[in-house]
Amino acid sequence: MHRLSPFPLIREAWSSLRGSWARITGVMVGFHLLLLVIVSPLIGWLFREALRANGMVALDINAVRITSGIGITILLLVAILVLAFWVVSLQFATIVVMVHRARAGEPLTARGVWQDLARAARKLLRPSSLPLFFYLFFIVPLSGFGFVSALSQGIAVPSFISGELLKSPVSATVWILFLLLLAILNLRFSLSLPIFTLTPATGGRALRRSWRLTGGWAAFRLILAVTLLLIAASIASLILVLASIIPTAVSDAVSPASSPFVAAYSLGVAQVAGMALTGVFIAMVCAVLLALMRQREDQQPPEPRSDSERRPAWLLVGAGLVLAIALGTLSVNTMVNFARQPATLVLGHRGFSDNGAENTIGGLEAAAAAGADLTEIDVMQTADEKFVVMHDANLARLTGENLNVRDLTQAELMQMTVTDQYGHTGKIPSLEEYVNRARELDMPLLIEIKLGGLDTPDHVDQLVEELDRLDAIDSNIFHTLDAPSVERLKRLRPDATVGYILAFAGIDIPSTPADFVVVEEWSATEEMQRAAERKGLGFFSWTVNEEAGIRELLRRDVDGIITDHPDVAVDARAEMEGETGLAGSLADALQRFVVVF
Repeated sequence: MHRLSPFPLIREAWSSLRGSWARITGVMVGFHLLLLVIVSPLIGWLFREALRANGMVALDINAVRITSGIGITILLLVAILVLAFWVVSLQFATIVVMVHRARAGEPLTARGVWQDLARAARKLLRPSSLPLFFYLFFIVPLSGFGFVSALSQGIAVPSFISGELLKSPVSATVWILFLLLLAILNLRFSLSLPIFTLTPATGGRALRRSWRLTGGWAAFRLILAVTLLLIAASIASLILVLASIIPTAVSDAVSPASSPFVAAYSLGVAQVAGMALTGVFIAMVCAVLLALMRQREDQQPPEPRSDSERRPAWLLVGAGLVLAIALGTLSVNTMVNFARQPATLVLGHRGFSDNGAENTIGGLEAAAAAGADLTEIDVMQTADEKFVVMHDANLARLTGENLNVRDLTQAELMQMTVTDQYGHTGKIPSLEEYVNRARELDMPLLIEIKLGGLDTPDHVDQLVEELDRLDAIDSNIFHTLDAPSVERLKRLRPDATVGYILAFAGIDIPSTPADFVVVEEWSATEEMQRAAERKGLGFFSWTVNEEAGIRELLRRDVDGIITDHPDVAVDARAEMEGETGLAGSLADALQRFVVVF
């Protein structure tokens, strides 16, 4: 059983770090600030220039075009990838070198660290290092664990894609197997960066050697060791959050006028502490990996180190306090804004799928019962040029029949029963049936003009005629992914409230005649929200299902949240409306601004 125990790895890791943790943590915090203050803005500028070279001012995946400047665009995008890869790899290679020197009892001087790092830095500029790019910018961020940097944290499969995959048993199985494969690859390649940094191995050879060294029981021990470290980090994070909230809770009760300042500086301290805790955690993980390498290659264990490096520790604390004060000062307006009571609309995505099948009358009634302000639906054109409420162009997922909406008449579709992943059932409704029931429930609709049905050249005109007949233009609002449909609807009915859906967007809001934009949660950043406000557009986000994401957008006071869980959003909004202090706002700010592995 001893060979399965993770504790020897953890003891050896801590023994090698206990005298050097201050310097290593300080370097981690410094790298984090470098990435946020210098590298990220530089990459943002390069990306904007890449778009401009192709005649674009914003990234709109719905309207990507190719112009004569595409060559420059491609060169700049390649430059961005190379820069991000080199900086992120150098960030973690530096930690590997520092932990390695600490284990060997060598001083952590800047000159000594750079001498050991120089070879890896040069190797990172060669094509042979490219396999590491695949590991650091695909496997690690998508599996959600490992050497994750500020430049790779945003890499993820958007929730609207993963959410759709989970709605079908077949696609859900494929998705889960894909995530499992990523986790296995992440585990087996976990030694690749230390091997690449400390040996002459190229990127491909480092990956192959890592695979060999993490085979058998070594993988099991590594999983247990990292799991224990994660538990310890989670406990420390919880203590950090509670300790950060207590001063604001006291000021809420004793001196409410001072709460914005107390909360802001508590947030600043928590941000610095979170960065330091992240640094300690990553250093420990790195030390565990090096300990595993040593044991698998039958090397002698390092001698225990007793030096305490008190001076660097005090320097780190002093620098941390200065940084915390600076961040706290910058956070005062953030806390004031977070304390605003949100006026955000809550929209049930295709109804309320927890209590009714999507896009059915039952889902609509469930959304109304949950307190949603509006219900979002999808409308498609049938074979006889009429309209039904349906999201999927093919009915296999919801009905089990491999049929297309465009091939069936409205009457045929209305006879079909849909069944969702939760077992809810309901008939496919016509647009008229749905609109009339929504009017009875006093429920406004956000109607998506969905392509994938018959889509005749005049399908927007026909939709407007249908809704005019139902007297349903002014009482509902609209959105669509299709830019020409936005333009046509606004031309036909300038008084209609129309939104433009941005599935993947960035940098700025594209030019549009729409009244608001609907941005997928993954790219619905605060910068995009401000860009929409500058252009006088409303700002909605979809599909926001995690409570943390819902609370963040409510705190930001976006105009609308489209969610599968309107009950959660309604409850969170009511809680915020009833707040009398800033402790709750700070708790949400900590989730947003304090990231701890």
